[in-house]
Amino acid sequence: MTQAITFTVQPGGHLQGQVRVPGDKSISHRSIMLGAIAEGVTHVTGFLEGDDALATLRAFQMMGVQIEGPDNGAVTIHGVGLDGLQAPKEPMYLGNSGTSMRLLSGLLAGQKFDSVLTGDESLSGRPMRRVLDPLSKMGAKITATSAGTAPLNIKGQGLLHGAHYDMPIASAQVKSCLLLAGLYAEGETSVTEPAPTRDHTERMLSGFNYPVKQDANLVTITRQGQLSATNIDVPSDISSAAFFLVGASIAQNSDLTLLHVGINPTRTGIIDILKLMGANIELLNQRVIGGEPVADIRVQSADLQGVAIPEELVPLAIDEFPVIFIAAACAQGKTVLTGAEELRVKESDRIQVMADGLKILGVDAQPTADGMVIQGGEISGGEVISHGDHRIAMSFAIAGLKATDSIVIKNCANVNTSFPGFVAIIQKLGLNIVSEKNFLVLTIDGPSGAGKGTISRAVAKKLGWNYLDSGAIYRSLAIAVIDKKIDLQNVAAVAGVAEKMQLAFTCDAELKVTLDGADITARLPSEVTGSVASTIAAYPEIRAVLLQKQKDFCQDPGLVADGRDMGTVVFADAQTKVFLTASAAERAKRRFKQLKEKGIDANLDQITRDIELRDRRDSERKTAPLMPADDAIYLDSSDMNIEEVITKVTMLTVK
Repeated sequence: MTQAITFTVQPGGHLQGQVRVPGDKSISHRSIMLGAIAEGVTHVTGFLEGDDALATLRAFQMMGVQIEGPDNGAVTIHGVGLDGLQAPKEPMYLGNSGTSMRLLSGLLAGQKFDSVLTGDESLSGRPMRRVLDPLSKMGAKITATSAGTAPLNIKGQGLLHGAHYDMPIASAQVKSCLLLAGLYAEGETSVTEPAPTRDHTERMLSGFNYPVKQDANLVTITRQGQLSATNIDVPSDISSAAFFLVGASIAQNSDLTLLHVGINPTRTGIIDILKLMGANIELLNQRVIGGEPVADIRVQSADLQGVAIPEELVPLAIDEFPVIFIAAACAQGKTVLTGAEELRVKESDRIQVMADGLKILGVDAQPTADGMVIQGGEISGGEVISHGDHRIAMSFAIAGLKATDSIVIKNCANVNTSFPGFVAIIQKLGLNIVSEKNFLVLTIDGPSGAGKGTISRAVAKKLGWNYLDSGAIYRSLAIAVIDKKIDLQNVAAVAGVAEKMQLAFTCDAELKVTLDGADITARLPSEVTGSVASTIAAYPEIRAVLLQKQKDFCQDPGLVADGRDMGTVVFADAQTKVFLTASAAERAKRRFKQLKEKGIDANLDQITRDIELRDRRDSERKTAPLMPADDAIYLDSSDMNIEEVITKVTMLTVK
């Protein structure tokens, strides 16, 4: 689940010193996967302790693999052999990790057990047909949604049959998926790629003493023998180093050395492109560690120039383009990217999201179907949204080094998927950046009888969040006013009661409310209480007193707040806002049923009239009228059952 984290970057600064960035994410994933199905114990150092790689680690633990760590990058994997994995007892949740889902779909297709792969909202929107279609040619039985997205239900087939696949689009994930499936297939499995992609899977299979044939753009694997455990030293991730390569290039007086960086030739497009733009980059102390080329990289300030990026370099820098766009924005002249349509189906649509953000910062950035045209120049300040994409967030942070004003970046928590500790590291090197955690809030507003309380309580329980029923606060005040026989027209007296009342909420299966120590739960739903609550809620003075009482409910790990002005007034900056409604007739039926089940006498016609009257009163009042927030998601539940609404709202929140 994406946490509400905001980066604020002050303009200027430079990058100086030496740094070793976290381990390579691609290699970390594969070290777990191959170590788990190898014979013997594999020791890994430099493992990336980011959310994505940890999702892979947890998945194999769920399949019976004993894994110790990670502990400062050290992981010990007790391999179970090619046929030793066990059926997981529940679906394997992979968070935001597309690598985990696509590679595991290949590895699991040939197992003897069934499995289910799920992910967060972002991953659940990413295309999986690109692996499902070729896997089906090998005999795999995997079902997805009608859109070809997760969750993936994998029916274990035992041995698959080998096949050849000509990839229409260069993709290391597709290639690796099929090679892993080939470990569980009779005969040869081969893949032809239209352009070179990262070859970490092939290199690591060889490191585990498993034969792989490579002939130009053709890779072939045959089921034979076993994988033998080995030791793996994961180099620093060049995709993480990319932010510093660009940062030191665009910031004046920068001189930075990045240590122990993997420079696999299928990954060095970022270096090639920056050098074409005039970057001052030098590779030092080049060596080979565990079959992977490694170097220290020194980068100094340079005057970058816009270029037409060669399409043959696109697959070699596919993950680095968000920060390359920042380099282009700081360069003199025009930069043109084509042949990169793959960027539109990453964690976000990286072409559109980066173009939108650059425009906010005053940069002339024109998105195209397969790339972007950027006219370099000055970067101003502003507020941009990362859309939960870790590389977008870090790229706009780097832009602060060349900006003329502060940059605020929203929705940055997914930085932890690939680069835990990013803020602390880049602060030490010279960027003025602050990371602020905001409380997570889901607001559910809507008219009376829409089911806000039922849905909100269920979602809060599902998420493990706190719960606020704002209506219960107003109804509690109504009960206090009734008991004290306060004239409803005496606003000052009502406000005085509101200030002094002591409320306590407990929420298990049902909400329990105590007012000044007395349990008033049974009195909350009465029609008299509701009528008084609606009357006093129209007074601005009353709403002002109760506003802070409602805000006090906002605590870790998050809050689900239901009411009528939660998203427009009380929590106007909430991350997710839902306006839940239903027809007046449907709401009346629900309220009637609810009251009857609680043994409260009620009249359906009267309830219908009351709801219609209350709708008019709530929507026409001058203070905080009932209306959806501009950024709220409108959800009509008239034709939905409770479980459908709960699932829908939860999915809107978990993103």
